[in-house]
Amino acid sequence: MLGPFLVQWQTMVTKGINLRKSLHSLILLCLILMISASQVRAQAAREISLSTPDLANYPDITLYIDVNNREGRGITNLTADQITLHENGINQELLDFQALSPGIQLVAAFNLSNPFAIQDINGNSRFDYIKQSLLNWAAQPQNSAPDNISIVSNDGLEHSHLIEKSDVISILEGYDPELRETESNFNVLAKAISIASDPVDQPGMKRIVLLYTSQPTTEGFAAIDNLISQAADNQVKVYTILISSPAFFSTAGAAKLQNLSTDTGGLFLTFSGDEPLTDLEQILEPLRSTYLLNYRSQIVTPGTQTLEVTVDSTLSPIVGVREFFLDIQPPNPIFISPPRVITREILEENSVENTNHTFQPEAVPLNILLEFPDNHPRDLEELIFRVDGEIVDRKTSPPYEQFIWEISSYETSAIHHLSLEAVDILGLARLSVETPVEIKVIVPPPDLTSIIQANAPALAGLAVILLAGLALFIFISQGRIQPGVTNSFQLFFSKWVQFTKSKTLVRKILPSNNTDLQDSANQIIKPYRLIAINDVSQQLFPEPIRVDANEIKIGSSIPGSGIQIKHPSVIKEHAMINFLDNEKYQITDLGSTAGTWINYQQIKSREHQILKDGDIIHIGEAIFRFQVMPRIETPLVTEEKRT
Repeated sequence: MLGPFLVQWQTMVTKGINLRKSLHSLILLCLILMISASQVRAQAAREISLSTPDLANYPDITLYIDVNNREGRGITNLTADQITLHENGINQELLDFQALSPGIQLVAAFNLSNPFAIQDINGNSRFDYIKQSLLNWAAQPQNSAPDNISIVSNDGLEHSHLIEKSDVISILEGYDPELRETESNFNVLAKAISIASDPVDQPGMKRIVLLYTSQPTTEGFAAIDNLISQAADNQVKVYTILISSPAFFSTAGAAKLQNLSTDTGGLFLTFSGDEPLTDLEQILEPLRSTYLLNYRSQIVTPGTQTLEVTVDSTLSPIVGVREFFLDIQPPNPIFISPPRVITREILEENSVENTNHTFQPEAVPLNILLEFPDNHPRDLEELIFRVDGEIVDRKTSPPYEQFIWEISSYETSAIHHLSLEAVDILGLARLSVETPVEIKVIVPPPDLTSIIQANAPALAGLAVILLAGLALFIFISQGRIQPGVTNSFQLFFSKWVQFTKSKTLVRKILPSNNTDLQDSANQIIKPYRLIAINDVSQQLFPEPIRVDANEIKIGSSIPGSGIQIKHPSVIKEHAMINFLDNEKYQITDLGSTAGTWINYQQIKSREHQILKDGDIIHIGEAIFRFQVMPRIETPLVTEEKRT
């Protein structure tokens, strides 16, 4: 009878042993997985956190880095030799590297509501424990640089930027809010982020918000998302302490608060009143160390930039990356209220016979404003002052507020075009818009008495000749002198008659349709210049082009003395400029593809367009300013000279 029972008992014992073995294996597997997971978490904790670069002194850029070890604590005693910085993939030399131990810009924000009023068996509310925790922290001696502390709440309490912890203690001890009558309002978080975003008083200070709050409702989720963006933009870390019962630590509201802390780089903690609060100094202590990096940026184009910092360590390099946007534009030089007209006159004490006239003024100050449209003021390599396209002065060191324009050489009235070019230390350059300035030179009419005094000997001689001629005429008319005609005089007279009948004199006097017979005694030519005013033309013609010819062709391949513009937009024979008899100029497009434009208006192919001083001429993509210069005279080209 006992046999079957023994067999059954033995089977049960065997199954129990196998069950224990399986259980041991399962426990061992769980331990292995837990160890592996902890190693992964520890490995992931080795990281570099890069602050948003400080661009206030661009091109010198400053940023702060926090380097954490596997336990998530800051790595100390790093040296500059362990740091490698790349800007947009290019290695940059560090100008400065410092290990700093600044204080913290801390804002304690209370979003009070009914859950703060729940008491334990000793009659202490959750808020009492929070308040005592802050008082204990404030009573600890300050072993580092002082913190900047603010306290705000949703029931109206607000104290900003306290330096002395004794002030914090005094405020907290006198604070006794009506917890059960106060409703949750996340506007207090917006106020706390705003205060934390204020400028810090120590380099490298971190901005921290300690938010004590109950869980939010779903209606407040959108507001929290907006506050996450605001905090991240201002580098404010939000450390959230959820005040609630453990049953609410895994709700959607709790998850939203956890996202708030995670997305801003803070921590998410919970407090129900049954467990002790985490020591505040233990949370803040790792935030009191950072490293300052400063370097000279090589960025010359606007857009999104990338910084990469690598720290060499004994295990493996630790890499951190940060993207930021930088708007960079060339400096913009501007004349401040330049004179439109400058009048030069001869001083009264200068006499007419003095050929060295002194005109005033001899120099004009030109005030300058130097703008940086990207809001990053920086040093200049040089500031260039041009008149009519030619460099007349330049500055290579500050101050850049003024140029003195020497105008003593201008003794005829004309319009001149002034411009500035600023080149910064990065090589970025901008040419200002040309400013026309008219110089009027006023010469007073000569005084008759002074003329007679200056030319007295010549006038006396002329008077003697006239009197002698008059006397001779009187004597001849009265018959007292009988003039004779000599053979020599007759010969001269006959030659003169023959000369007046010659073809040469006829051509000089009589009109003719033949252009070879239309040469005048002197032909007046008004020369002009073409001043390059855009990148295409300035690269080809850095100096103004002077033209003295009656007719000149412009194109990419002009034989002889034409103007050659080597650019794809210009054809072989593109345009032609002529000087007309009425002292005007005309330009003709010779059937170009890109066209010829005057003052931004295209002229028709094969049609003429009159040019005026100061006109803007487009020859394809090359742009010039047309400037008339003082006239010159060319000698007569006679028939004899042609042959």
